[in-house]
Amino acid sequence: MSMVRIFFCTLAFALVGACSNGGGGSSTPTPPAPPTPPPPPSNVTISGAVTFDLVPFNVGTNGLDYNAISQQPARGVVVQALDSGGAILDSDVTDGGGQYSVSVASNTDVRIRARARMMESTIATWDVSVRDNTNGDAEYVLDGGLTSSGAANSNRNLNAGSGWGGSSYTGARAAAPFAILDVIYSAKMLINNAAAGTNFPMLQVFWSPNNRAADGNIADGDIGTSSYTRIGGTPTILVLGNENNDTDEYDRHVMAHEYGHYVEDQLSRSDSIGGPHSLSDRLDPRVALSEGWGNAFSAMVEDDPVYRDSGGAMQASGFSFNVETVSAGTLGWFNESSTQAIIYDLFDDADDGADVVSAGFSPIYASLTDPAYINDPAPATIFSFLNSFRSNSTVSDADIDALATAQNINGTGSFGAGETNDGGIPSVLPLLQTLSVGAAPITVCSVDDAGTTNKLGNYDFMRLSIGTTGSYTLTMTRTSGPTGGDPDFFIYQAGDLINVGGSADVDMETLTTTLQANDYWISARDFFNVDDTAGTPGDVCYDFSAN
Repeated sequence: MSMVRIFFCTLAFALVGACSNGGGGSSTPTPPAPPTPPPPPSNVTISGAVTFDLVPFNVGTNGLDYNAISQQPARGVVVQALDSGGAILDSDVTDGGGQYSVSVASNTDVRIRARARMMESTIATWDVSVRDNTNGDAEYVLDGGLTSSGAANSNRNLNAGSGWGGSSYTGARAAAPFAILDVIYSAKMLINNAAAGTNFPMLQVFWSPNNRAADGNIADGDIGTSSYTRIGGTPTILVLGNENNDTDEYDRHVMAHEYGHYVEDQLSRSDSIGGPHSLSDRLDPRVALSEGWGNAFSAMVEDDPVYRDSGGAMQASGFSFNVETVSAGTLGWFNESSTQAIIYDLFDDADDGADVVSAGFSPIYASLTDPAYINDPAPATIFSFLNSFRSNSTVSDADIDALATAQNINGTGSFGAGETNDGGIPSVLPLLQTLSVGAAPITVCSVDDAGTTNKLGNYDFMRLSIGTTGSYTLTMTRTSGPTGGDPDFFIYQAGDLINVGGSADVDMETLTTTLQANDYWISARDFFNVDDTAGTPGDVCYDFSAN
């Protein structure tokens, strides 16, 4: 019987959990079932940082220093969360530290993509993308892996690598588009600090490892040089990327310089005819202002007056100059080293030589965007810029004059009245002659003494005031110099081209056109002094009349 009791007691313990001497005492409560786990969240947050490899300069060689690569935040770029089919689940724009945050459904396969694109649609608007002109203008992107979003918030970082393999590029040069965007971000911040809420027209940047210093088809990479232009009306910066020859994606001053041309063209005014230039050239004054501004602007963006440009084998060599102190060639209103020094001295807070001005960027930008400057009846030169700066700053005329005089510039007003520095070419003064309707012809000359294409003296300039809207005939007739030339002239109202006298007629050009009552300026040239492959350049003068 004892064995039966033991067995029963054991069995009863298993069933009811209690037994006392075979009796029927009270039972304890059944423990509660464990809580049901909460369902996974419907959405989770994926956050992280987007960075790119920045290759700095070796200041001793002016080449790139691949031994000092650092990871820098990709600021202001678009980040997207994509599902397995490429659909956009959420998007964000990185902050100044390269940080982003997106919200997606939990337990969903997600890829994080950083686009080589900066967009802003509030307060200030802008849209800048870096594209491959040798691949159907495709926008560059940086993709992470396709991974489940999980059931909890997570972190995913992306870094665009340089692709450098030690002595050459051996991997994708993913960092290049983001390095270009980073300079533009800095430039945009400089402008917005001076003029909050600025709206920037769309800009596309074409960069490719195939972009080389050759003339030809842009789709093949033959872009000539890094430059600013418009393609199909769209503002465009072309950037060299040809390894062991010339790459510009890490040349921050070069990038800021080209963005400076975008600023001129889209936010201010540029009358530049472009073309080749150097610090020592005697340039067309429109080109001298534009290139000097670009150099000075790059120094302002980078907060560094030393302009550097790398190139050569392994990008290991290059050149540099100080925009504030370099003096090259014949100084004057036609010299980009003169114009860059004046503009930068107006900006910087270091007093040296004739420079006692520390105005900062705001009055410079205000001068460039002043409607009075944009609509000035004179061409855009250092004279018209300084004339606008006098109205948009508290800097004394004496201090401005001191900077100009130090560069051998002494003309006054937008038209440079009274200028005496002719750069060794007497026919270029006065800067603009006065052309009067019905008066005797005036003499204009086109010369190649300083070179061709866009140099001082290739074009001569006039001003013309029309009192009554009507039809007028302008005539340009050779009076001296070699025969067989091809004269042309261009009529402008402020920065707008109104009409062109540009036939292939020899030794004479005439145009009958309707002109509104307004002030105009005219540039006149001999085409062979602009394109010396079309004919023989030389010094030739013309009578110019308006009737």
